[in-house]
Amino acid sequence: MQAAVHGFSSSRLAAAVAAAALVASLAGCTSAPDPPDQQSPTVQTTTAASATARAPRAFVGVLEKYTGEMRAGGATAVIIQLKSRLGEWSSAEGVRSLETQEPVQLTDQTHIGDITTTMVAVSVMKLVAEGKVQLDDPVQKYLPHLENIIKPPGPITIRSLLSHRSGMPDYWVSPIHIGDGPFTHEQRVSFVAGMPWTGGSGSLYSYSATNYSALALLVEKLRGRDLGAVIHDDNVVPLALQDTLMTEDEPGPQRMLHGYTRTETGELEDNALVPFHNGSPDTGMISTVPELNTYFAALQKGTLLTLQSVQEMHHPKYETFGLGLVRQYDECSNNDYFGHVGVVRGYAALALISADGSRQVAMAVAP
Repeated sequence: MQAAVHGFSSSRLAAAVAAAALVASLAGCTSAPDPPDQQSPTVQTTTAASATARAPRAFVGVLEKYTGEMRAGGATAVIIQLKSRLGEWSSAEGVRSLETQEPVQLTDQTHIGDITTTMVAVSVMKLVAEGKVQLDDPVQKYLPHLENIIKPPGPITIRSLLSHRSGMPDYWVSPIHIGDGPFTHEQRVSFVAGMPWTGGSGSLYSYSATNYSALALLVEKLRGRDLGAVIHDDNVVPLALQDTLMTEDEPGPQRMLHGYTRTETGELEDNALVPFHNGSPDTGMISTVPELNTYFAALQKGTLLTLQSVQEMHHPKYETFGLGLVRQYDECSNNDYFGHVGVVRGYAALALISADGSRQVAMAVAP
């Protein structure tokens, strides 16, 4: 078993860098879509060769190169789906499992890591819309016992938790063991007790998964149900998603993508069913690449929340990270992309959609 977060962070960082490189390429000047083909109607397909003529060619080239590089570097599987007004392109290369050697499929389920936090944010924004909380309320108003657990330097607003501007330490840098667990939300918060804060509420952006453990406590307190059930009702049911669920202490999906890492002794470790993720507000959800695209398109259109709430989530005052959403600016089109990157040991995922909804991409990698 790979011990401590120390060994985990290296794989997490490597996958995050790879995903960030893809984002930069997609948003760069060479990635602008080709003009529509006025002679032919738009087609939808999952065959790369036939879709390339309609989908943005520069995007497809970047994605094909990325897939090739990841596979050449040893990735077990790479799944990508690109959608635009000009068409659709998708690719699934590799194997679902090294044991079975079954070919990976576009609709295979995978850990989506930190993308889970977007779903938690939607559940929080629903509470805001219902008047149960206000974004600028201190979370201690609803969870006074947090004062005794982490002793914050001052009030912590719900807004600052959603946007990673609370200054709260990240429990991923504490000496936890990814092979342990599952942990309660309160335990995850307690991991940072005694660690230095980066500032007060509303301070500069500093990503910390602990923010979403506190938000999970808030959601469960106000809804009276466990987080997985709330996420299911708020995010999954309205879209009739079939393959998006919270990990629990039970057998995993049969179509689960298996992600592998090396232990400190050099042994290959399968991370498909790690109890650590069970019920986690920052790594707990499983989904598929097509359902990630469906989800972010629906969020962008106002299907899950009012458009006013969505606009609040990616208000211009949040330069790089809004309320549960990453912002990526494209200087060429003067457009923004919104979505999230998710990285856990053995897995990386990404979902982005342009502000106007015309282009989106989702991907999953078992690096």
